[in-house]
Formats: sequence, C-alpha cells, structure tokens
Amino acid sequence: MTKPFYSLKNNCAAIEISGEEVGSFLNDILTAELNLLPVGKMQMSCLLSPQGRILHDMLIYRIRTDCFWIEINKNQILDLKNRLAIYKLRKKIEIQVIENWHSAHIFYENGKLFSLEYINKIIKDLKDGDLIFEDSRCSELGLHIVSNNPFSSTLIQDLKYTNSSKWEAIRIKNMVPVGNIDLTPNRTLMLEANLDMFSAVDFNKGCYIGQEVTARTKYRGLIKRKIVPISSKSLLKKDMIIFQDQKEVGSCLSSVGLEDGSFLALATLRLEAIKSFVDAKDALNSELASVYIALPNWYDLKTGSKKLEL
Repeated sequence: MTKPFYSLKNNCAAIEISGEEVGSFLNDILTAELNLLPVGKMQMSCLLSPQGRILHDMLIYRIRTDCFWIEINKNQILDLKNRLAIYKLRKKIEIQVIENWHSAHIFYENGKLFSLEYINKIIKDLKDGDLIFEDSRCSELGLHIVSNNPFSSTLIQDLKYTNSSKWEAIRIKNMVPVGNIDLTPNRTLMLEANLDMFSAVDFNKGCYIGQEVTARTKYRGLIKRKIVPISSKSLLKKDMIIFQDQKEVGSCLSSVGLEDGSFLALATLRLEAIKSFVDAKDALNSELASVYIALPNWYDLKTGSKKLEL
C-alpha cells in the first residue's frame, strides 16, 4: 500500500486561547463560525480590518470546549496576539504563545483521500499531546498533525518525508491561498481570495470585525479580481506581472516548481481577463512565456463557487 507523505510546517507558530468565554470571544471578532466548531475539528478563519481587508489568516483547532489552538505564520504571531489582547477587555480568557510548537501535513501526492480506517490507524500511533485534524478547506490537502512536543517516531516511520513543495502543489491546484504571500495584509478581500468556498467566512452568524464590507461584496457583486491557479512551462515567481493583449491584468503570488520542469502558481487576476481566457481563449503571458489558467474541476466560474454535486 502506498505510504502517505509528511512535510513539516517549519514557518508556523501557534497561540493557545482558553477560558469559559473563548468561543463567543473568537466568534465576535473572526470571520468563521467558531462557537459551534466541534472539539477535534479545525477551521480556517481570518481577522479583518474594519474596512473588511484581511489582516491575518489562520487555522484554528478546537482542543476542548474551552480551548482553541490558533496556527499562523511565525512572523505574524506577535501581531495577532497583541490584536487579540486588545479585544479581550474583561472577558474571562487567557491568551499565550505555545512554546515548542510542532506542526506537519500528512497527505498523498496525488491528493487521494484518507479513509476513516487509515485515520484511525494514525490516531493509534499518536502519543499524548499529538493531535490530528482533517483539513476542512479541501479534503485533498489531507491531515494536520499538531503538538507542543516533538512528534512520535512510531508515527513518522510509517510515513515518507518530503519537503513542502509536493503539498504546496496540491494546495495551489485547489485554489487555496495562505499567509501574506497570497493574502496581502490590509488589502485583500475575503471573496477575492475565494475564502467563502473554504468555510473561512460565515454569512449567517452575527457581526464580526469587517462584516459589513464582506457582506456587501458578496450581495452586491463588487469583486473585480480573483485569486486563481495558473501554470507555465517557464518560471513563475512572486510579483511577476501577467499580461493579456499587452495589458497588465494581474500578478503572481505563491508558486512552486513541478517535477516535469513546469511551474504552478496562484495569481490575482482581473475577472474580465479570467472570463476572456476561459470563454474566448484569449492568451495570457508573463514576461517570459505563455501562461494558462488552471481552474480546479470542482470550481464553477459562472457562480464563483463550488459545483453542486449530483
């Protein structure tokens, strides 16, 4: 049987936030529905500015009913902690950075889904303090294992280690943005980044910071750009400009080189350029070569959402 891969998330850190009011506290300031998140589940969410721009994206793991672990890029951890502390006021919660944070992806290279039987097998190999979560954004992204201790050697010996590029390729193919490389702080809107498709924002819960602008962009259709996957036989790298008919229509965000020598990236592109490429095959190019939009097969461009399963 093919062994899954694992890759370490060396650029991540985490905050523990706990207390009897922690669910309502997070729900009041972050974009996702977190008060109802079951123990043992994870959720992507964001902290927005009052103007609805993304300040921080994060993965949130519910450890107990009164405790969440929040994973974020290392270089953003202190700013997030300080912002959470500002909103704490007199609420009965504690906020602290987790020391010795360890986090990794477990996944199949081709995006194969994990069976419940295999997940239960992994759980049996976990030691105290190791926790495993299914990625709620996209099942092809596999599992997350998190701990405040080094991982069990029993678990790791049953997996194949690889660097992060294999997982990054799956993430980019499935249109999932992460961190300030894809989500420019205080600039990117939730719906520009398709984060409504990954349950990172809830339109049915009560108010949160930036809620009014986020709702307006959804119901009035104010989005002019989208983050989508692109591919090229030539180099794609951060901030590389994308053109259509010699006009600048967007730029590259995160990128990864593939084993066949081609490149895959997320790019922020104008909606009309995306539709023109898909409908009329109007070419896109970088300064080096032709560029192709590579929308995942589950995405419906007309509705800007996931296709309905029949």
